[in-house]
Amino acid sequence: MFQEALVADLDRAMLVARVRKEAEQSLPTLTKAELAELLFEQVGLNKREAKDMVETFFDEIRNALERGEAVKLSGFGNFQLRDKPQRPGRNPKTGEEIPITARRVVTFHASQKLKAMVEEAGPGNSGSGSMARAA
Repeated sequence: MFQEALVADLDRAMLVARVRKEAEQSLPTLTKAELAELLFEQVGLNKREAKDMVETFFDEIRNALERGEAVKLSGFGNFQLRDKPQRPGRNPKTGEEIPITARRVVTFHASQKLKAMVEEAGPGNSGSGSMARAA
């Protein structure tokens, strides 16, 4: 029985890894380093200033959320905190009921403007905006 559970866990882990790999290959990702490079190229900051600006921007968002504040970025979206109460859960292997502890999570809600821009770009259209990256 232990070996069957181990094989099932390995199969599940391999499936998750394959799905993640496929998602990474099909969806390009914009990194903080690439944001800094865009600031360097488009705004004219030197590379150190651009990197520091990106780090500071995300530090300020993180700090506001740690203080319990919502973050509203006009035309982009809102980061909000949500307190989730304790709730019952189940161990999928045994069916045993286990409590899922209360926790605080960060949620992001895209603005209508951002949603419209993403919808307008459509599937497969990567980079018609002003911040488009060279492939």
